Amino acid sequence: KKIILLSLLTFSLSSCETSVEAKKIGGEWLIEGSRLGKGYMIGDQKDSDLGKKFMDAYVNMDAQLMVDLSADIVKFHPADIGGVFDVDMTNTDFIVERQSNWDSISRDYIFIMPLNMEDSEGRLVTTAFTETRYIKDGSTETIIFYERLYIDEQDQIARVVQYSRPPNE
Repeated sequence: KKIILLSLLTFSLSSCETSVEAKKIGGEWLIEGSRLGKGYMIGDQKDSDLGKKFMDAYVNMDAQLMVDLSADIVKFHPADIGGVFDVDMTNTDFIVERQSNWDSISRDYIFIMPLNMEDSEGRLVTTAFTETRYIKDGSTETIIFYERLYIDEQDQIARVVQYSRPPNE
């Protein structure tokens, strides 16, 4: 009886699964004057969903939804001009003006990846996509973007950093 009981106990313990998920850290933040040496880890799906919702609002030309998902002031690093701009996102004026020459927009996403910075509250979504703009004069322009959306403590988009290049044609 002792052998059977001991065997059952051993089998029970060996079949228990422990679900411990260690956060793997990779990469390194290297901008001078910043928290040098901090790495990144995969963030939450909710951040990815927020980023996708924000980007889809842009594609759908839904400026009000973009305002709703943004901090009052968004730091904007546009791909088409140098500099960093404080954009007033308490109203739709900036988005409406930026899209005023377009009939519509389409995007083909390559990836959307939420990231967190090691030992920090820093959250961001990194994405790449091809964007086609259908201009009111009947022409189109296609651009490949790499974009980072930074998310603040209130779960709002607080910074947009863009890089772009023309597509291979």
